[in-house]
Amino acid sequence: MTAVLLIAGIASIFSRGYSIGAYALIAGIVNLLIYAMMPNTVFAPLDQGRFREASDRLLIWGVLTLLFGVVGGLVLLIAYVRLQDVFQPQYQQYPPGQYYEHPRYQQPQYQPAPPPYQAPPRVEPEVVATEEVEEAEPAPPAPAAAPRKAEMTKCRNCGVQYPSFMRSCPNCGAPRN
Repeated sequence: MTAVLLIAGIASIFSRGYSIGAYALIAGIVNLLIYAMMPNTVFAPLDQGRFREASDRLLIWGVLTLLFGVVGGLVLLIAYVRLQDVFQPQYQQYPPGQYYEHPRYQQPQYQPAPPPYQAPPRVEPEVVATEEVEEAEPAPPAPAAAPRKAEMTKCRNCGVQYPSFMRSCPNCGAPRN
């Protein structure tokens, strides 16, 4: 579309239709600039999940392109309308007569609190006098299990350490390998 506008503008200027030629040249240049800026302003936010930002810029580019080229502007405005479906909540339509009814509220049945905990009575061990009793050495206490830590990997791109189970760096997005 841009090439057609540029060629029509140059042809109109040479055939002495200066006003139509100037409009066609300006429209071709504006369309060329808009199409050059769209990857950074519309497609990159779409890829990153920033749909609201992409939608706003798509509307701006659609209106500008509509002023300087009808076909391209209509296509961009149709894309804007289709992108608005992302923002609409998805509702399930129920056929008539199949509505969900809330269960009737019932008073909870309270039970008395259990009696407080009472420790059993302590029994003193009997000391029996016997002939030379060898005392066994107490067993060494079992070592406490150390908390398991995730292995860390250092990013080759930005130097941030992140868990090895992640496939890419959370800071810069570079793949692990």
